[in-house]
Amino acid sequence: MSKHSKWAKVKNQKFAADVKKSASFTKYIRGISVTAREGLDQGKNFKLRIAVEAAKTAGVPKDTIERALSRAAGEGETLNEALYEALGPGKVGIMIETLSNNTNRSVNELRKLMDDHNGILAQSGAVAWQFNRYGVVRIAKPKDENLELQIMDLGVEDIKEEEGGLTIYTQVSNFQNLLEGIQKLGITPEYQGLEWVAKETVEVKDEEQQQQLAELYEALDNEDDVQNYFTSEA
Repeated sequence: MSKHSKWAKVKNQKFAADVKKSASFTKYIRGISVTAREGLDQGKNFKLRIAVEAAKTAGVPKDTIERALSRAAGEGETLNEALYEALGPGKVGIMIETLSNNTNRSVNELRKLMDDHNGILAQSGAVAWQFNRYGVVRIAKPKDENLELQIMDLGVEDIKEEEGGLTIYTQVSNFQNLLEGIQKLGITPEYQGLEWVAKETVEVKDEEQQQQLAELYEALDNEDDVQNYFTSEA
């Protein structure tokens, strides 16, 4: 089990983005709408279950979630998922997930956004090799050390202790099994989702590049079509 303090930074970025978008909760509603295409039964549609749980964690009201599910049962706006790869200042790799009704608009806006912040939108495969796709679960650190050992038996790839909690990584194919196992242990996750996790992180020491990255992240937070983004910055 390894230790680092990245969780606080990641958590602060996520909450900052959530606060900015809390008025409409657009990205969470879109996530529910897209994943609901595969069925409205959350017991059978694991992606929908994750989308609904993410919305709840972000504070989306219950009635807003229920309305989104009701609309998903009928004909609604057609949204398409897309994944983009980018390099930011300091050669920081960035994986960007979007949901959009106009992919041409999305790619043009992302290309301009990267150009404006000293980054580049890369070709497919140019950045993705730096990342692994994992199911990620964040829980409060158990008081009983035996629980940690039981969690490790659930097929995890890594467990990182950070900021008073544990962040658990597993293969996507084992994600549902991990979540069900944690639930049986009586543990309620603080966060759960699918993420692009950097194989090796990049430490940016140059102050100007640090500022450029901060402004780039803020721009991505404010881009309506951006659902999530993940970086290799340490």
